Amino acid sequence: MTEKNKRQIIVDCDPGVDDAFALAMAFAEDALDVLAIHTVAGNVPVEHTTKNARGLVQLLGVDVPISKGATAPLLFEPHFAAEVHGKNGFGEVELTDLAPLSPLTAMKSYVKILSEAEEKVSIVAIGPLTNVALLIKSYPELLDKIDCISLMGGGLKGGNTTSAGEFNFFYDPHAAHIVLNSGVPIIMSGLDATEQSTFRQSDANILKEKGGELGRLLHDISQSALRFHKEANHTDYMNLHDVMSVLYLVYPEFFTTKDAFVKVAYDEGVMRGFSHEDVRLQASNNPNAKVMVGLDDEKIIRKVLQTLTDKDVSFT
Repeated sequence: MTEKNKRQIIVDCDPGVDDAFALAMAFAEDALDVLAIHTVAGNVPVEHTTKNARGLVQLLGVDVPISKGATAPLLFEPHFAAEVHGKNGFGEVELTDLAPLSPLTAMKSYVKILSEAEEKVSIVAIGPLTNVALLIKSYPELLDKIDCISLMGGGLKGGNTTSAGEFNFFYDPHAAHIVLNSGVPIIMSGLDATEQSTFRQSDANILKEKGGELGRLLHDISQSALRFHKEANHTDYMNLHDVMSVLYLVYPEFFTTKDAFVKVAYDEGVMRGFSHEDVRLQASNNPNAKVMVGLDDEKIIRKVLQTLTDKDVSFT
């Protein structure tokens, strides 16, 4: 299952346009060994996120278990993002050639992998944190098998689903609260940094031209997100939010971080999902997260394009 000298990771995700980019990068990076993919409801219902993961894995030609996870947040009703990702999560691109689905649920897969692991495993959580929170509350004895949780979520600056709540934290704020207070080392790729990433139509066109079947898929599914951002935000780019949680594990030098004590608002009010840093001089809490606050956009986009096309990409 494992390969020497590689960081072993489990990717917990809700594909999702930027999840697809993140998964493709995770499999392409020689430094990472993907042990399993766990799906969760988030951008779209879990039936769609699971189908998208299976289709992408089949296209990539990799052998990795795929387990279906939580269908809804811990307490709240689901809140999807079809306006960004399309009703099926992949911009209405339907994949019909699917990798097999594991008979294990995401929870059973977590328990099996962590129980049997001879070295610590990193969790890359790029969707709502429902699966991870359930693991933490159900099997606290396994937490010492987790090296870190590199998550995409939150934002000290505020949100994108509401002015307060970033999508993943807004979708399941109780899960985010549990994860941030788990004691496991947290790398938080929040909006403060991820909204600095700029993936443009011209970049999608490079993937389509030079990236083979994978590049054509990523081009096609990105059109819905690019269109949404142009119409809603008046920008000519989309953000590769989820990619940052993968890249940080391999290229931390691309990012600026700060250690912070982060709390999440988990009531149903206007602050739902808000991730707040306690910056008082008299604050007594130790940091519970390494929070990403900046990134080198040019290096990251170049790395993504070169990795996914396996070519030296020239920008014009």
